[in-house]
Amino acid sequence: PLRQVARVVTTSTNTWRGITSAGATTEWKAEGVQAADGTPTVAEVEIDTHAATCDVVWSYELEQDADSLISELGMVLRDAVNVQQLAAFTTGSGSGQPQGLIKGLDGTSSEVAPTTAETLAAADVYKLQNALPARFSAGASWLSNISIRNEIAQFETTNGAHQFPELRQTPPSLLTKPWRELSQMDGTYDAAATADNFLLVYGDIAKAFVIVDRIGATLEILPGFGANGRPTGQRHGFLFSRVGSEVVVPEAARVLNVATTA
Repeated sequence: PLRQVARVVTTSTNTWRGITSAGATTEWKAEGVQAADGTPTVAEVEIDTHAATCDVVWSYELEQDADSLISELGMVLRDAVNVQQLAAFTTGSGSGQPQGLIKGLDGTSSEVAPTTAETLAAADVYKLQNALPARFSAGASWLSNISIRNEIAQFETTNGAHQFPELRQTPPSLLTKPWRELSQMDGTYDAAATADNFLLVYGDIAKAFVIVDRIGATLEILPGFGANGRPTGQRHGFLFSRVGSEVVVPEAARVLNVATTA
């Protein structure tokens, strides 16, 4: 889901370099008056790519007996890569692996506390949307674990009607903006435990978050050898790719942290 809404770029080197800016400054100028300096403040962004690998082993016998082994193996490897990248793009530390969206927003001014401590309520949905600057509203969308989506979908008004009925539609939306499932986000919170619980993200993810693919992912079929260097009658499918990610404009997104204390 993050590849669908983030900015995805490619690079032929180990590091992608770009720039970020809060934007230029405009003015209403009177006749004959010198124009003000509207030059934007620009910062350089460097996003490193990190190596991701997967090594699978099978025997010659299996390769001979399983007609669709290679095609099935391809699906398994693609699924493994998707799962690995989803976890990194969501909560990755940024050290030896990509920086995740949640990690990049954690501890910044984009982190929003709930209206009532240790509680997720309908008011927090409005609070999070209202906290996003208007310049990022047009391209904004929601991200959450499906369990949190289901909890919000059950919120009721004082007369018992569902407060956010649009979450039950196909495709689902929330306060007129698209909602997408991000399974690696927190799906539960426990008021009896001490923890940060990042339950809901709202913002223009394409402006906030960049995913970098290093061109040249490879899948090599290698022979297997034992400790003495003799063949084992096995093959290795070795997948190698390099990818990075980082929050580059945290102002473009907001994350709800329902922090709890034991």
